[in-house]
Amino acid sequence: MDAESTLQTIAQIAVSLAGFAGIAGALAGAKLRPSHPLIWLSFWVLISSSFGVLFSALFPFLPHHLGATDNVVWAASSGVIIVLTICNLAFFLPPIARAKRAGSLAAIPAFEIPLNVCPALVVGSQLLNALGVGLGQSAGGFLIGLYFLLLIAVLNFVQLLYVLDDSPGGPPHA
Repeated sequence: MDAESTLQTIAQIAVSLAGFAGIAGALAGAKLRPSHPLIWLSFWVLISSSFGVLFSALFPFLPHHLGATDNVVWAASSGVIIVLTICNLAFFLPPIARAKRAGSLAAIPAFEIPLNVCPALVVGSQLLNALGVGLGQSAGGFLIGLYFLLLIAVLNFVQLLYVLDDSPGGPPHA
């Protein structure tokens, strides 16, 4: 299986992001409650996206060690990314929409725009890779989606740090 070291590196980055989220959560203290939806949702989306990247980066080793051919490894791995992404969207979009409607969650365009576009890119690229369209069920096709998942986790991390900023002129906390 090609891309082993790349997958391991991405898994290590995902663990680091989850660890930093834990530190940020500890520093948030009382703000890390459902009564502060911007911080609460940013924290849990970061945790979920970090573990999604971790699981997605490690998953290809399972079919590989079970003897699957490379195209099956990458097609199945792309399918896992699709399912994880759709599950994350199904779980987090309803509370985000409710908080926006209630006015307790202000949109930050610098984060909202890429965080709205990237999941579609993940699902689209992985669907094409799983079906063998374009890159033909390859490691490269899988890595495109994995990199977008990693970008989502990093953007969520930066957003969490941004909303935790209590300095004058920082963003208002709901």
